[in-house]
Amino acid sequence: MTKHKKILDDLFNAFTMLGRGNYVTVHDVKDNVTRFSPAAVELFGLAGEYISTDAIDWANYIHPEDKFIYKRTMQGLLSGETKGYDLTYRTRLKDGTYAVMRYMGSTIFDADGLPEFLCGVVINEGLIESVDPVTLLRNQYGFFRDLIAAIELKKSCVVVLCGINKMNNINEEHGYAFGNSVLQQVAWLLQEAVGSDGTVYRMGGAKFAFLTESLSPEEVAVKYEKLRRAALAGLPVENVRQVLTISGGMVHFEGGSYDERTISASLNFVYNESKFYHNGKLVNYNGAIGRNTHESLELVAEVRDDILMDCRNFSLRYQPVFNATTEQLTAIEALLCWRSERFGEVPPSAYVPVLERDFLFEELGYWILRRAMKDALKVLARKPDLTLNVNISPAQIVDDFLFEEIDKIAKAVGFPLNNLCFELTQSCRLIEPSILRRIVRALKRKGILCLIDDFGSGVASIDFLRDLAPTFIKLERDYILNIKDKPGNLQIVRHLSELATELGTKVCLKGIENAAIRETTKNFPVVNVQGNYYSEAIALDEIIAKYL
Repeated sequence: MTKHKKILDDLFNAFTMLGRGNYVTVHDVKDNVTRFSPAAVELFGLAGEYISTDAIDWANYIHPEDKFIYKRTMQGLLSGETKGYDLTYRTRLKDGTYAVMRYMGSTIFDADGLPEFLCGVVINEGLIESVDPVTLLRNQYGFFRDLIAAIELKKSCVVVLCGINKMNNINEEHGYAFGNSVLQQVAWLLQEAVGSDGTVYRMGGAKFAFLTESLSPEEVAVKYEKLRRAALAGLPVENVRQVLTISGGMVHFEGGSYDERTISASLNFVYNESKFYHNGKLVNYNGAIGRNTHESLELVAEVRDDILMDCRNFSLRYQPVFNATTEQLTAIEALLCWRSERFGEVPPSAYVPVLERDFLFEELGYWILRRAMKDALKVLARKPDLTLNVNISPAQIVDDFLFEEIDKIAKAVGFPLNNLCFELTQSCRLIEPSILRRIVRALKRKGILCLIDDFGSGVASIDFLRDLAPTFIKLERDYILNIKDKPGNLQIVRHLSELATELGTKVCLKGIENAAIRETTKNFPVVNVQGNYYSEAIALDEIIAKYL
């Protein structure tokens, strides 16, 4: 036995003692050999306890939707940038099914500070009971099992995701024991409302779901409204009446070429629509404009599949941005395009809102950044001061690996970060202000410009502008389009432009669609302009040919 193999086995034995019956793995980084416990060999159908990385790629055992995070974690561990891990992936078993596995461990370094062994345990969470201990409802594992079965059997079902708003405030004010009593009361109320017509589930945190085959969307909407009003009237909790506000979203599906993750993404989308824009009223997923719910679900499923296949069928176009004074090209904004054989070319508005809170959107976002940087280098060669504008999603901006990914992509492409501008979409404003402020400041320290898009709409406020101090804002497009037709728009655009300028933020007007709009706004304190009057979104080669 070689000395290195003895160390491998000693570490394996030590972790086996600590593993408390869970599966143990120890990976020898230098010899590229992994030792698995006998139980893991049997569970995953491996060839033996000692397996060379040349003979097995563990990424192939990870569910396709989880591979992006898995590969990124492994890169960090093998490079020494990450010292420990505690992540959950769906992992393929010997029979071809997937179970939820929690991977926990740490890195052991050699005398030179390089990773030598990756040691850890694997906990099979797919085997835990599907019951929530607080409410005694089926938990989210049970929910996804039932949802998968309903989809595979082509059943017609209505599924609702609802949640208690500001549950953290209740826990902080009254304690977690009281908070658990609130959860129990809501669980009982839901069970009473649904009765024998469906199943109620406790999801993560203060969220619940219910799935029904027998109730129509209209009947579900009536039950939800009664539930919402009962919560507003106050529920009896420990001799007090606790007033609650809830939010909810609903999806009606009838079996199609989509999976449980598509339904989940659509549910989360309508739930957040209810929470942030509809005061808790039930929002029904009606699909993209011009498509029914069934078609829209299948469209979103196809988009998700394409993201998993290295973002196939996606491409970028670029809309030029011009200096308002010289009308010379000053920036290009990367805009996403997706085309499929079945649906043709589909605008991002049909799928981006649904996927913005889906973890897959993070992977698409980094693909956009990488592709846009590569393209923009061709323009920088001729115009070194050009700025590349890229939209950033909420999932990306709160990603723990955001700065690591930016540095990695920029270094690989050779793109200067001083030429990069992140456009914060409207949904980014729903992030906790203190977190968003910290991230924006960190981006600016790296030399990255920051722009708030659609300023003046939604929850945008003067405080938001003052506290974030972005480099640019783009005013809400509808203000510009209707600047001559809607009373007050002209004054709004002028005053917002003047205020931003006084606070040290530059203003870009998008939606300049014709000469009349341009003429109306030409004396405003505006730095950049953008719109179809100048150019629609076009291929990069066209930009080079027309403007450079």
